[in-house]
Amino acid sequence: MKLAYICSPCRGDYEKNIIKAQEYCREAMNDGLLPLAPHVYFTQFVDDTNPEERKLGLRCGLQLLRHCQLIRVYGCKVSAGMYDEIQLAGVLDIEIQVFGPPEFIENVLEIYNHAAVTQRRPLRKHAVSAAAAYADQPAAAPLLAEAGKSLREVTAVHINIDPTEASELGEMIANSLKNGTSMLRGGA
Repeated sequence: MKLAYICSPCRGDYEKNIIKAQEYCREAMNDGLLPLAPHVYFTQFVDDTNPEERKLGLRCGLQLLRHCQLIRVYGCKVSAGMYDEIQLAGVLDIEIQVFGPPEFIENVLEIYNHAAVTQRRPLRKHAVSAAAAYADQPAAAPLLAEAGKSLREVTAVHINIDPTEASELGEMIANSLKNGTSMLRGGA
């Protein structure tokens, strides 16, 4: 069973967005996935209106994303938190599925595909195809990237990181390189 990260809006109409995220989790479970929606879980004990607690929750969510094999992105507009999640998924080469209107899908895939890594490697060429809306999946219809599109090689990464967190990330990368492991690969 794949661990699927659920990426959808939290802020804005908070209650409505949490209910939608719960629906997305149910849909993922019905699709045979193990859903992980940090914004549903963390908001049970982290105050999303407190900037420090929100930042901690977002950072913890990004750590959890590293263990997922799939990211499912839902919505109509990419929030700041979603942007970082999508970008990290691209860097980690995590499979992506996008649910929403065509312009949203295009925006998400652009963020994902342009996320670059610090070492030269080609981005993943996912074998995905555009899918028709499924009447039996009310929460969202899967709409994926066109099959067979070549993705360019990249040489740099840009993720919005707070300066105090940058040193932690630097240490993680240094330890990863010293230990001969790669933190730039997704998976559990």
